Amino acid sequence: MESDATTDPLEASEGTPETAERREPPPDDGAVATEGGADAEPSFGATAQIEAPLAATNDLDATAAGTEVSARDRSAADGTVQELLFEIPGTHVVQTGAQGAFSSVALRGAELGQTTFLLGDLPLSGPDTGAVDLSLFPLAAFERVEVYRGGAPAWLHTSAIGGVVRLVPRQVTRPTLWATATGGSFGSWRADVGSALRAGRTRLVLGAGADGSRADYPFEYDNATRFDPSDDETRRRANADTLGAHALAHLETELARGRLSAVLLATSRRGGAPGAGASYALRARRNDVRLQGSLAYVHRFERARLQLAAGGGFQRHRFTDRYGEVGLGRQATDDRFGHGFARVASVIALHEVLDLTLVGSARWDGYRPENVLGFEESDSQRTSLAGGAELRLHGRLGGWRFELRPSARLVRSRTETHGYMGFRGEEQRFEQGVTRPTFRVGAAMSPVPALTFTTSAASGVRLPSMLELFGNRGALLPAPDLDPETGRSLDAGAVLRGRAGPLRGAAELRVFHLALDDLIRYRQTSQYTAKAENVLEASVRGLEAGLRGRLGPHLGLHGALTWMDARAPGGATLNWRPRLQAQVQPEVRTGPLGPLRDLVFFASLIHRSAFFQDPANLVEVEARSWLGAGVRVDLACGVSAHFTARDLLDQRGQDYVGFPLPGRRFAFTIRYRMELAP
Repeated sequence: MESDATTDPLEASEGTPETAERREPPPDDGAVATEGGADAEPSFGATAQIEAPLAATNDLDATAAGTEVSARDRSAADGTVQELLFEIPGTHVVQTGAQGAFSSVALRGAELGQTTFLLGDLPLSGPDTGAVDLSLFPLAAFERVEVYRGGAPAWLHTSAIGGVVRLVPRQVTRPTLWATATGGSFGSWRADVGSALRAGRTRLVLGAGADGSRADYPFEYDNATRFDPSDDETRRRANADTLGAHALAHLETELARGRLSAVLLATSRRGGAPGAGASYALRARRNDVRLQGSLAYVHRFERARLQLAAGGGFQRHRFTDRYGEVGLGRQATDDRFGHGFARVASVIALHEVLDLTLVGSARWDGYRPENVLGFEESDSQRTSLAGGAELRLHGRLGGWRFELRPSARLVRSRTETHGYMGFRGEEQRFEQGVTRPTFRVGAAMSPVPALTFTTSAASGVRLPSMLELFGNRGALLPAPDLDPETGRSLDAGAVLRGRAGPLRGAAELRVFHLALDDLIRYRQTSQYTAKAENVLEASVRGLEAGLRGRLGPHLGLHGALTWMDARAPGGATLNWRPRLQAQVQPEVRTGPLGPLRDLVFFASLIHRSAFFQDPANLVEVEARSWLGAGVRVDLACGVSAHFTARDLLDQRGQDYVGFPLPGRRFAFTIRYRMELAP
């Protein structure tokens, strides 16, 4: 058995000659995904002969069902993170409106809260933050988006049931300045400026921007009589305006035999809370401010890499609904969330065919609620400790290259809060301690360099949130005996990646099965109260396929397809799980054409089949297909113009919990880029 050189996690996250072969050629804006060259070192734990990694659709773990999409050099005007996720199989992007409205993603039929979000290696989400709002994160702040469905690589150190969405901060190789300005339908606008600087072995990316929208698009109002179309009418969305801002700083510098990196991302969003399409909310308002940051140091030994990282975040979320238009009762909340995070990780070459990954972490979460129109709530906090280990066996068996990755993780969580409960108003202390192990085993076999067969099995867990455990001293009662939600996943598939003459690209095809246990739902206990309970089991089986390819310098195509069957034990289809989702986008580039450096034409088709809105399968949301098209013009002077039309057929429709979608809309972006002297 011979050893086989592939990329270790630390090198994959920073860029090596091997990873550079996988990704697309660098764009012309200085935002490059890899750093292959003089600064990069080959991976360790290998023979003297360096071989290309196994064919895969991600650079971190060839055995994982992971797909990455570049966030740079996009042709569409006013692109968003959620728009990128449509290009990845196994994803279900949910939306509540136009620009600035809440949007998130579920993976392989799992719940929204069962997806973990990372900023690099820093966790953005936790059991108490709920589903992460993707509309808060500007596309310009990121280099690429990585999505791992099912069991995630051990390096990411998470036990997510559905999977992981990893946002990689923007990176740089050559000095550049850029600025963009966007205008669009329904009063939407966006402006961004940024710089990518390099001095010696230090790199710095700075970016800032703002955006806003009236979001007063037309929608079909049913007067809250869904089954009686006679009183339906077209109205304009009201109280849906948004105003947001963001800032990013990403610093990397070489120190002796190590690398120091720091990331700081600040976002804010304020605006109206219009409610679902069947009910108006004309006065409800929201305001969200977040600050996330991390500091990491990687030291390179002869046969090991060591990472020390720490970070944290703060969120202040204010919601005012003095007339009880949204949810139950009047509210004027000013909630504060905070978390701190530390981790130690190492990859050690035990033998030329065997590597060991060790990761340990500690996290603290605090929640301070305030509602001047409701019951006084107590502060809550959670402390979590986790440790994980993975063995990576790699090499050759006969003429086949292979990789085997068994891993295990153990998490210990302790949650506590105080509150006045019961008829006598006595203060009580609620506490829950949970210890849960999870595992993952991934394997890959490659008979030829361009083809890899993969399979994996994994378990996952989601801890109950503080709200689910301890209630809110009002309508939600405490349930301190809740069990964590758990899941078990299996998948198998094949990845084809390479080039043949003018044709190059990557394709993936996978089948999967996900079993969900102890899902938490609220059960009404009286006319005015509800309590969280472990009441539901479910299973999801499906198929996912993805394609990204290019024929010569002029033709490109990418697409994604997901088919799944999600069932509760009684046979009912799980609500909000469309059976079929598909996306395809062809692209044509002219190359240099007179005074033009490039002219790009593209079209996009997104189809989502019908799905049920309620658990009883009584209310069905009909199937929709959204057609879009656009053009991009690149001039030699560094200016590019982008025009995009979305939902050309004006399908509109509705998405998450009955929120109407904006329908036909247009966006125009002007972008200027200038290279600086090195």
